[in-house]
Amino acid sequence: MALLEDYVEVLDLAAGNAGLVTRPQLLSVGITPSSIARLADTPRALSPLGGGLYVVPVLEDLRFGRQRAALQRVDPDRWLEQLANDPRGERSGVLSHHSAAELHGAPDLPEELHVTVPRRRRLSGLTAHIARLGAADVVLVEGLPVTSVERTTYDLGRWSMDGEHRSRWIEHCLDGGLLTVDAARRLLGPSAEDTLMYLAAAV
Repeated sequence: MALLEDYVEVLDLAAGNAGLVTRPQLLSVGITPSSIARLADTPRALSPLGGGLYVVPVLEDLRFGRQRAALQRVDPDRWLEQLANDPRGERSGVLSHHSAAELHGAPDLPEELHVTVPRRRRLSGLTAHIARLGAADVVLVEGLPVTSVERTTYDLGRWSMDGEHRSRWIEHCLDGGLLTVDAARRLLGPSAEDTLMYLAAAV
C-alpha cells in the first residue's frame, strides 16, 4: 500500500512537469530512496533517464521531451516552470546552439543537446557552454527558455560544425524572415563565408 501511495504522489508531482521528476524532488516530499528504487523497477511506473532524472511513462510529453529533460538536468531541485521563469539565474540554463535551432524550427540538424549556463557545471549527457546571457538573448519557445534567433546564430557561427549544416539554420532564418543576409553575415562572424556559400539567396 505504501508503494501505491508513493506512486500517487509521483503522479501528482510529474503531472505538472511534463512527466519528469528528479530524485531530489522525490526525496523532498518524503519518498524514500528504497521506494524510488522499487518504483524504478516497476514496469511503467518510473523510468530512469540517468543522472537521477526519471519520467513517468503515462505522463511523458514526447514533444520536445529531450529538451525538457536537458533543462531539468541543469537544476534537479526546481521545476521546469520555475526554470522558465528564471532563465538567467545562477542555477538556471537555457537551451542553445543546435537545441535552440531545433526549437526555432530548423530542420535536419544534428540531434545534439546544448545548454548555456552562467558558470561551469558538470552536466551528464549535455554539452554545456559558459556565458552570461543578456535579457535580449533569451526567449521562450513552447514554454522553454532558449537563446534568441540572433544569439543562436552568433553561437552556431563560433561552434565547430560543418558549413552545410550551419547553412540549413541560416536558410531557415532567411526563408522565415527571421534574419536578413546582412544580419546573418554579421552574426556568423568567422564562419560567414563558409556558411553562406551554400545559399543562393546569399550570393
